[in-house]
Amino acid sequence: MSALPKKKTYTPEEYLALEEKAEYRSEYENGEIVAMAGGSFNHARIINNIDRAFGSKLDETCESVTSEVKIRVENYRKFYYPDVLVICGEAVFYQKRNDTIINPILVVEVLSDSTEAKDRGEKMLAYRTLESLQEYVLVSQDKPTVEQYIKNAEGNWIHKATIGLKSVVKFEAIGIELILEEIYQRVKL
Repeated sequence: MSALPKKKTYTPEEYLALEEKAEYRSEYENGEIVAMAGGSFNHARIINNIDRAFGSKLDETCESVTSEVKIRVENYRKFYYPDVLVICGEAVFYQKRNDTIINPILVVEVLSDSTEAKDRGEKMLAYRTLESLQEYVLVSQDKPTVEQYIKNAEGNWIHKATIGLKSVVKFEAIGIELILEEIYQRVKL
């Protein structure tokens, strides 16, 4: 019986160099490059609705960015593409790269069947090690539900769920309120 071939592991620098030339996006997990799943039209609409709403309501010290920018999570040796991130103040870039942030204040992931377990587990734990992060948000794409994990003054994470299209969710880290109808505009539920 022959042994399975050993998987190649990559350094963060090798991953970043490959990612610059890649035709599709991948995330980096402790030496391994992992292809990202494609999203649905509803997934894209929710991301756009959130980004547009944040952009129109954030003050000039903060900005939202969609999934074209990666986050480096040093403690977990990972690079992730969040669906939406918010930065307040100056963006701090990983190794002076303009495509990789290390200081988001808020991260939003829109859940899908193929990503929900990872978004609720590994990513949530990894993101919460970022010193700058104050809020991690999970948005369902098939029912009007927004879950928030908010870091309180003692450094503990509090879970909050907002359910129903007429409900109002307050994003504590940025002081913005949205009616779930804004998040789910033109989304077939």
